[in-house]
Order: sequence, then structure tokens, then C-alpha cells
Amino acid sequence: MSNTSLSAFVLLLGLGSLSACSEPPSSNADGSASKADDDQGDEGMDTERAEESGDADPSAGDSGTTTGTTTSDSADPSTSDSGDPPTGTTSDATTADPTADNSADDSGSDEGGDTTPPGGLGDGIMEGSGSSDDRWEKADVVRNGANYFLMANGWGPGFVSQTISWNGTSFTIEQMEGSQGPRYEPASYPTVFCGVYSDSRSGECGLPAPIDSIQSLRTGWRWAPNGNDGEYNAAYDIWLGNGSDLASFSGFLMVWLREPPGQQPAGSPTEMGVTVEGVPGVWDIWTGMVNRSPIINWVRAEGDDSLELEFDVLDFIRDAQQRGLTVPGTHILSVAVGFEIWNGPITNLESTDFYVEVQ
Repeated sequence: MSNTSLSAFVLLLGLGSLSACSEPPSSNADGSASKADDDQGDEGMDTERAEESGDADPSAGDSGTTTGTTTSDSADPSTSDSGDPPTGTTSDATTADPTADNSADDSGSDEGGDTTPPGGLGDGIMEGSGSSDDRWEKADVVRNGANYFLMANGWGPGFVSQTISWNGTSFTIEQMEGSQGPRYEPASYPTVFCGVYSDSRSGECGLPAPIDSIQSLRTGWRWAPNGNDGEYNAAYDIWLGNGSDLASFSGFLMVWLREPPGQQPAGSPTEMGVTVEGVPGVWDIWTGMVNRSPIINWVRAEGDDSLELEFDVLDFIRDAQQRGLTVPGTHILSVAVGFEIWNGPITNLESTDFYVEVQ
């Protein structure tokens, strides 16, 4: 992923970034990307990043318009250029409890509680729908009775515009314009998640939870490029901590289903062309630091995109341990999926289905 800054909350905690990021690639003679020097340190590799979810100055963009069910706390529209709050019309869809606290407080599940069985990919009953061109839009959404949270997340300094629509955990980036920032920040990172992530929290979904209390953490994601072949990834972003609140944040695991041309994960390659027991595909492993927090990335090779994947998150944790890599945390805070978009235009890039099942 790419460079972002933090919410004020995380800045106070000194936690570094709000999602894992990619290093600024340097250019080889042939124009391809190469990894920046590993010895440059935290600031050289991963500079402070603009808040993914709204603490970056919202006045940088219009407040946008919103339709459909948006029962959440998006960025204060009063700070936008227009001064007009997003308009909306409530649909008949039922979303997760709109009174749920999305401030990443200390509450949360310390046990790996069961959620409603999610069914396989393509079997989801979606609730909570809408559309918005507000770069900071947020919404509670539901799939098969389980709670999730969606963020439009147009945080990058090169962001220009974005329209996103959603129905449950499926969402479509109908259009996006923007370019990477001076420190290779992506322009936008639309995402949906279960748990505590960035400055927000989904309704109860079984996360956060101690790793040793979880028997399995099944998840699945299906997405469709719909002709988009540019500089965006499709990635799981899994946040770890040493407790059940954001203050305990300790590191990242990432699973890239698409590595885009011209961009790369944070860190440096550790092992290439490996398999993970229980998980389909062949992976390259990159490890490093993101603003002083450790990250382990499993990445599909460029040009070998995976458009659908179902797996147990614990299989990647076991894989890391078997390879002698330190898993940076005792709790899983959240499981998120989304697209980091460095350069537009993007049209109708689609996340068609996503689920998390904690047992």
C-alpha cells in the first residue's frame, strides 16, 4: 500500500500509518519501479501519511452528494468548500445499528465470537445501499446479518474526484480521477472491513479477537477489474494489535491479489514464488516497516492477478511462523479489503462480494 498520515488519535499514540503502504519506487533505466534503499530508515521508506479516513483536511475537496442509506459518521461536512452537508434519502434497507460507536474506542470483543454464517462468495444477502461522491463517505453495511463498515477514503494529496456506490459489502468505484502524491501516496483507497480499522469500527462482527481464541478466521473476496488495468492494487489489509483497541495496534499483514505495474509493497522481498498451505496460488513475500510498525506482505506476481480468493487468515499466520517471521501482534483487530488507486482514471472497478467469519 502507500504513504498516508495519521488521525490525530493515532498521532498521539505514535502508531504511524493507518494502513500499510508501499515504498516510493525509484525508476530504473528502463522505467520500471525498483525498491528504495532499505537502509534509509522509517522516514525514508514510509513517510507520514495523510489520514485515510478523514483527518486530512476535508476542505481539500467538496462535501459531495450522497444518496441511499448512510447511517454513519462521515467527515464533518461543515468543513467542506461548499459548506452544504451531503443530502440523502433513506432506503428501505436495514443497516447495522447506526448508534454503533465508530470512534475506535476501547470496547470490542476479546473472544472469537461466532457471527451469522456468511455463506460462500455469491451467496450474500446484502443490506445497506447508497452512492456518494463525498471523498470521506462512510456507511454501516450488512451481509447475511453480519456487520461491516465501508469507507470511500479518498485521502491522497493527488485526489481529484470519486463516485462510489455500494450494496452491503459489494461496492463499485463508478469513476475516480486523481494521481499519486509526491511521496507516492495513492489518491484513494475505497475499503470495507470487519472490526476496528483506521478511525472507525464496524458493528459487532467477531473482531477484534485474540489470535489464540480463534479456531478459524475464514474470509473470501471476489472483485472484477472491468477493463481497468492501471496503477491500483487489490489487497487484504489485516491489522494486528496486542489488545482489542486501536491503542494496542502493533503491525500489519497484507495479502495482495493484484500487484500493479509501477508500484510495490512496503519493505523488501524475502522469499519469492512460495506456496502457503491451505491457500491457493503462488506468492512473493515482502517484509519491512511502515512508520516503525512491522508488516508482512504476501503478493501475487505482477500479471498474475487473483480475482477471487477464500482462505483462513490463520493459514497466513502459521506460514509466517513456519518461515521464522515474527507475527506482529497477539490480536486481530480487523480484516479489510479494497483498492489502493495511485493513478486514474478508473471506471467501474468493482468489489462484488466480501465476507469474514470468526469461529
